[in-house]
Amino acid sequence: MKRFLLLLLLGVLPLFAQGPKFYLSQTRADLGDAVFIILETEGSAQVRLIEKEWNGQGIKAVYWGTEENTTIVNFKVYRKKLIKYRLTASAPGRYSVPEIEVEVDGQKVATGMMALEISPRSSTTNKSSGFFSNRYFFSEETDGPEDGDLKVLFRTNKEQVWVGEPILGFFTLYYRNAIRPYIDRDFSSSIEFPYFRSEALSGINLLIPEQVIYEGIEFETAVYNKETFILTPLRKGEYSLGSTVFHLEGRQQSFFHMRSIKTIPSKIFVKDLPSPAPTGFKGAVGNFKISLEEYPKAAFLGEPFQFKLTISGNGNLSSIKDPLLSVCDPPCYPEITFLQTRQQRDFRELGPGEFGFYLNHSYYYSVLPKKEGIWKPEDLKFTFFNPGLGKYETVSLRFPDLEIGPSRPKQDIAPEDATSRGGSFLAVYILLSSLLIGAGIFAVLTLRKKYQAEVILKRLDLWIGSKRGFVLKHSVMTKGLPEEEASLLAGWKSETVPLTETYKSLGPSSRETLLRISRWLSDKIQKEESE
Repeated sequence: MKRFLLLLLLGVLPLFAQGPKFYLSQTRADLGDAVFIILETEGSAQVRLIEKEWNGQGIKAVYWGTEENTTIVNFKVYRKKLIKYRLTASAPGRYSVPEIEVEVDGQKVATGMMALEISPRSSTTNKSSGFFSNRYFFSEETDGPEDGDLKVLFRTNKEQVWVGEPILGFFTLYYRNAIRPYIDRDFSSSIEFPYFRSEALSGINLLIPEQVIYEGIEFETAVYNKETFILTPLRKGEYSLGSTVFHLEGRQQSFFHMRSIKTIPSKIFVKDLPSPAPTGFKGAVGNFKISLEEYPKAAFLGEPFQFKLTISGNGNLSSIKDPLLSVCDPPCYPEITFLQTRQQRDFRELGPGEFGFYLNHSYYYSVLPKKEGIWKPEDLKFTFFNPGLGKYETVSLRFPDLEIGPSRPKQDIAPEDATSRGGSFLAVYILLSSLLIGAGIFAVLTLRKKYQAEVILKRLDLWIGSKRGFVLKHSVMTKGLPEEEASLLAGWKSETVPLTETYKSLGPSSRETLLRISRWLSDKIQKEESE
């Protein structure tokens, strides 16, 4: 018996050690059933899609996503990666599956010849029998709603905005003559947001009227809450936002085959900010207030003290890096040093029908008093454009008088014994020399590693551009990056903080992961550009 089990395991192991292969999830299916052609390869393999959609005679294959599978055999773990294409046939019949090519570890892998038999869907299971209205039980032989009965629109909470004014964007399904169908976005199709910075949000549930009149026809509605976007216009003009592709499929009670439809984009007009702008305007758009916090009541000559400025409100502060020292040139406050900034934001309803981020940005500063007396810098004036009023506004902050006292006496340092000092001088000298040499070598290696990391992170930042959240995640997944690492990169990439700064705030293991992802993407992008 033990020999039999050993032979069985030895026979199973080669199944997990073979190279990439294509296979069908089933070779026979009813019309409308979900049938996939699957590429199975090792979990560590780097996969690049050559095309997202392949067409044949009466049948097509559409990229449906990537999954990872783990199998344990004889206490050994085998990881596999599954790349799926969904097959859609136009009518019953026997079909030759479209020949698909995918690049695995730099080598092209093809499906070869495969056949699929599609049978008519049986209608015997869908007959109504007495107690239920026929409204909820359609015959599966019907074609379902007309194409004009199904629409996906990209909507925004405003039709006219100012440059730099954030708005909310989301997809909405309009449907009629059917029970609400299944809907999902084709993630292989990018979303068009020309001249807008976009950030995808998760966990946002939006509610709109359940019925609307669109082009003179009544539709039922459903918001696609998987993706909600904050969009910030970068230049004036009239634009169409949200062009992409969605997949729709009927539910059991009102079945129809999967359809791929293009969205109806939203038309939006972006107005330029009034000209000329005030001298102190640095790009803040919204409605804000500024406050002074953690300000000391007393200070001493030669001893630094700190304080912070806080700007709070709703709108766009991405261009404001330092509201105090950047308001004039040369600097108005030469004795003040900027330390760091901390940004907090909370997505919420700002007013009736208006959603967005409530911002709370803190800016930290240090001051080293150089003379006794009253320390009082000039009043700070912070200028922003208020889109609600359509004009520039300025808020002022007055620094209170701060008394700088004389230097506090330092503690007396006890004199060392001269004999002890002389006897230990040589040992201390040798020890310090060794430490300095070692520190020098370590500093050179550290600086070299830091420089290389900054170069590759800046290169990746340049390629990412305005992509954020889900948009960034699916963009790098199309390059072949695994979904887990794509999610990590999308979480690390902030709207306002470059990757070089994010890298500094991460732990050692996360730093190594970010660098490894950056190197891999950089090599991939360079290779594609050279082809």
